[in-house]
Amino acid sequence: MKRFLLLLTVICLSICGFVNAQIPQAKAFASDSIVKTGNSFVMTVEINKCDLSCYAQFQMLLPEGLSATEISGESDNANFYFENNKVFYQWYKLPIERSNIRLKFNVAVSQGMKVGGYDIPGYFSYQVNNRLGQIETPVKIQIQ
Repeated sequence: MKRFLLLLTVICLSICGFVNAQIPQAKAFASDSIVKTGNSFVMTVEINKCDLSCYAQFQMLLPEGLSATEISGESDNANFYFENNKVFYQWYKLPIERSNIRLKFNVAVSQGMKVGGYDIPGYFSYQVNNRLGQIETPVKIQIQ
């Protein structure tokens, strides 16, 4: 399925006239992969947007018991929201002065959160010429 989505993205980009353009990349990671209840950690998202300067968004769905707050100065000119367990960054137009973007936000673990492993889905989505591209950025953490 991932190969099909990658192939579809390449085809869409080439149809849109971006044959020589690089494909954007994104990844997310936690400062600590093992976190105790009641503590917090920093989530970092690194995006290589290549030469994109379009509408884009990043979103991550946090499990119940985790909450996120923005770290001042770490949003790379995006609007930050946290609502209904979803972290959301939005750019109406990606910054054009550089190709790499870094986002950082705090994630707090509630005292009552169930101990165990969690897969946290994340996505960087962008729109070019009315076509949508999306890159998955999953993160795994262990709550103790």
